Amino acid sequence: MNASPKRQQGATLLIALIMLLLITLIATSSMRITTQQTHVSGNLAERTRAFNAAESALREGERRLLNLSDTLFSSSSSGYSSCPVSVAAIGSNVCILTEAYDLSTTELALTWAGTALDASGTASQSVAYSGYDGTSSFSVAPRWVITPVATTSKNTTDVTQITEGKGVYYYRITAAAKDSGKRIPVILQSIVKVEK
Repeated sequence: MNASPKRQQGATLLIALIMLLLITLIATSSMRITTQQTHVSGNLAERTRAFNAAESALREGERRLLNLSDTLFSSSSSGYSSCPVSVAAIGSNVCILTEAYDLSTTELALTWAGTALDASGTASQSVAYSGYDGTSSFSVAPRWVITPVATTSKNTTDVTQITEGKGVYYYRITAAAKDSGKRIPVILQSIVKVEK
């Protein structure tokens, strides 16, 4: 009977090692899942911050466009060649570019956002948005731009209304932002109808 307990002790050791290996695999798998969830939640938080910043910049562009006086609006309704020219002509921090700069496709919007959000932050085809209090927690400020889409006269038989700055104007406002992770930017667009 002495031989039997020694064989059982060897089997117990083997079972204990297998159990230890299984527990190690479960613990490692759990750590990987936790790390992956942390990355996903970090990406989601970054994307949410960038989305909120882009939305704020978009709303600022809409607000500034709608607040233009009739005189300034009629002289700037067709847009300018660059934002510095637009800002100087309008006398306000509003950038209305010509229809040639319209960001009507995803490819054009992505190219514009990449240029506007580059590290220098001095893109001539956009305006920086720094928040309602003039400060921004982003390393690169969210940016926005306005481009004309279409113009019609209120009275379809009176084309001279357009030359006088009267009529219905449609503008595309594009805003872009990215958080400090510098991943893909969030780009938002809206179409604004302005009647003068």
